[in-house]
Amino acid sequence: MAQLLSEDEQIVSSFNLILLKDKIQNKVSISWIQYKLKLKSAGKELVYEKKETDTGAGDYVLALKPVNEIKNLVEGIKGFLENKNANMFSFEAIEPSFEFILERSHKGYSFICWLDAGNVISDHYSWDGLGVRFFTTGEKVNNFLNELNKECLDVKI
Repeated sequence: MAQLLSEDEQIVSSFNLILLKDKIQNKVSISWIQYKLKLKSAGKELVYEKKETDTGAGDYVLALKPVNEIKNLVEGIKGFLENKNANMFSFEAIEPSFEFILERSHKGYSFICWLDAGNVISDHYSWDGLGVRFFTTGEKVNNFLNELNKECLDVKI
């Protein structure tokens, strides 16, 4: 599980991306990996994962082929951290259900995540959702990257 933690240790906030490696879906031209998301803040937790009662056409998935979205997320964050002139990095999957945003701040990074379950629980995409925003450090972003890289190696992504 890749976890991004806030810099605040009294009121902890976090973003967790959990790859469901045992549920990799192979199709002729595209392979998908399901995931679930956990957002935590001030002792409260939201979990986004596909439920049997969901009637939507989609799922919480990231593409592995022909475009490897996990690699794009990892490489995008790495590039953003290395390029001191870049002010923001944003990632949204082909099957959108969350947007991952990092912005430079005066003492670290602002992390923003918008969640949209529309395609999973209904028959269409929507822009309606919940979000979380917290400040974090370069060290914590690098820890998130290392955890995500380890997950990718475990699955040979």
